[in-house]
Amino acid sequence: MLRRTALALVLCATSCTQADGPSATESPPPEQQEVLGRAEQAADTLDTPSEPNSIRFLEQSSFGPKTSGGISPAPMGTAERVMAVGINQSLTDQFALPASAPYDGEIAQDLGSQFFQRAVLGQDQLRQRVAFALGQILVVSQNGIPESTKTAYPDAPVALAGYMNLLSQHAFGNFRTLMEEVTKNPAMGRYLDMVNNRAFDSKGDPIDPNENYAREMLQLFTLGTYKLNNDGTLLLDVEGHPQRAYTEENVKAFARALSGWTWNATACPAKGAAINTPDYKNPLMPCNVNHDTSSQELLRGVSTTAGGTITQHLTQALNNVFNDPNVPPFISRQLIQHLVTSNPSAAYVRRVANVFRNDGTGTRGNLEAVVRAILVDAEARGAQPPVALREGYGHLRSPVLFITNVVRWLNAELDITTKDPGLKLSNWSKTMNQWVPRSPSVFNYYPPNAPLPGADGLVGPEFAILDTATVTARANFLHEFLNSGSTANAGILVDYNQFPHVNTDLVAWMNRFYLHGTMSTDLEQRLLTAMNDSRADSVSRKKKLGLYLMFLSPSFQIQR
Repeated sequence: MLRRTALALVLCATSCTQADGPSATESPPPEQQEVLGRAEQAADTLDTPSEPNSIRFLEQSSFGPKTSGGISPAPMGTAERVMAVGINQSLTDQFALPASAPYDGEIAQDLGSQFFQRAVLGQDQLRQRVAFALGQILVVSQNGIPESTKTAYPDAPVALAGYMNLLSQHAFGNFRTLMEEVTKNPAMGRYLDMVNNRAFDSKGDPIDPNENYAREMLQLFTLGTYKLNNDGTLLLDVEGHPQRAYTEENVKAFARALSGWTWNATACPAKGAAINTPDYKNPLMPCNVNHDTSSQELLRGVSTTAGGTITQHLTQALNNVFNDPNVPPFISRQLIQHLVTSNPSAAYVRRVANVFRNDGTGTRGNLEAVVRAILVDAEARGAQPPVALREGYGHLRSPVLFITNVVRWLNAELDITTKDPGLKLSNWSKTMNQWVPRSPSVFNYYPPNAPLPGADGLVGPEFAILDTATVTARANFLHEFLNSGSTANAGILVDYNQFPHVNTDLVAWMNRFYLHGTMSTDLEQRLLTAMNDSRADSVSRKKKLGLYLMFLSPSFQIQR
């Protein structure tokens, strides 16, 4: 193999300059762009999408496109299928699919392994992709669930398996329902101290409940820190200052309104007492005896009912948050970031937020409608991003998406009957600082507002975990995947005979599929120069070198 690290770094250094601009291709003069754009749009619709548009759609709505391999009719997950039935019907088909087999926390297989197995092989690609995005907004980490000697099963895996199944089940449901399911979920209850959060001490005297869940529910799961316009921009006061979305008093009020929930059991404990045997298989149980029944002032001057029950107060508290004007833009923008682009325009956020507010039938929070709106929007569709938005468009593929896109594009076969290939994929992702489902904190693997290095005003969430170590880990993953026997030994098999044998044909293949026609002349020449080097002395080595350098290039690393 060529000096892979040095050569890859040279390639990245030269490719980054062209990839940082409006497009990874040489653009025609401005006066021609508008004419070309109109002609392209006329022929490339949601019902008759072009191949590049179909590939981009699959990059946004799945864990990576696949090629059909000549199978007819083309299976789901391939550009040929999307082109045949259209994007609207592709979405309808995905929404109708049942979820993959539930995650199981009681078997030996690690949850990260189960996740990658489903991400690569599962038919319900869109459901899984949306569930993965929601799991990075409504965060629970396996690292935050301690083991107990009082249960007959491994606490952390069972807890997270249940939580991941919950996200999958409700990925296309209503956000209000999801809010309540998350609030009552035992994994979340333990992770953010909702469980046994009493309003009375052991003597029966009133105390201030723990504010952890109430605070994160407001700050991270629903509203954000500051009030927003419907397009996601900051709502400023008359002096031009941002306004807090909630106050410390609001946090205390929500903590009291949500107090009294505990582990599922045959009966509630005494006032001031707690149930100490965890139950990660059933929702938390309401115990009015440990609930603060007094009236609490929530958001926008709304108060809970004085003397109300624990379930009444939970319903009132969650309804109050769900109906806050911040929720549609806050959630919509983050879903766009995870699926399409880190820096959506205000107009894009507004259009999606409007669907969140009303799906056309008067329903608020319809996630299926929101996801459809994100993926059919004009800013997401087309052979390339809209010309005016190309600078700063797209997002760095997170470690998970980088790995799954490579594996699916190579049509890799996973031997899941005798081996555990998912664990190999999971461990590769771990080296890049995204270890599923073990987020380092409730703030996810990276925050949604992490700044894009060297670009004032733009954010690049995934760049928060990109450093010299993880860049090297990305290169090491590719080299090991393509060249090491450990990949096959782990049950991950790739047939390299499926790729063109001639260097120029392979580069054209990679441009057509992996970069959907956006490869620059500069990158093309560098790939051919490397593949024609005498040290790449076999067809197999030439193929693997070309794939290695193309996948490592910024043109692929940035999903546009």
